[in-house]
Amino acid sequence: MMIEAAGILTIESPDLYVGQSPIPNAYTLAISGLGAFLAQTLEEQLFRWLRAAELTCDRAALLVAQDPKVVISVLMKLAGGCPSMADQLNVDAFLEQARSYDKASSSPVGNAQTRQLSHPLPVLRAREIDEWSRSNEYRSLFKRATQMNVVEKV
Repeated sequence: MMIEAAGILTIESPDLYVGQSPIPNAYTLAISGLGAFLAQTLEEQLFRWLRAAELTCDRAALLVAQDPKVVISVLMKLAGGCPSMADQLNVDAFLEQARSYDKASSSPVGNAQTRQLSHPLPVLRAREIDEWSRSNEYRSLFKRATQMNVVEKV
């Protein structure tokens, strides 16, 4: 599946490492452990970059899956949905939660809670995918890829 996804994105297949863990996770790798050596502002910028890299990966997932609800359902599972409850997950309710989270996170307390995270909260990642899937940028990129016969419509 990774090779197929790389083909759709017209990139070279990256190295893939699979680890065993009871906690579902996927991540991009960047240099970390800088806290003691760099000022807090630089560390916060690194975390901001890591979160942005995760959002970029989510966008790539949308280009591959071609369905925002598929990507969002995966993010719901990362947020704590277990396989036995998969049929009870409600993507629309999760998106509504994401929209209401904006109000809470705009406060200084909300911003402080996410500033030191390497991954954006799954609910915010879902909101970003929802917004990007409706953007002109996504439609233009998808149309261009379809015209180049890189992406086949599902």
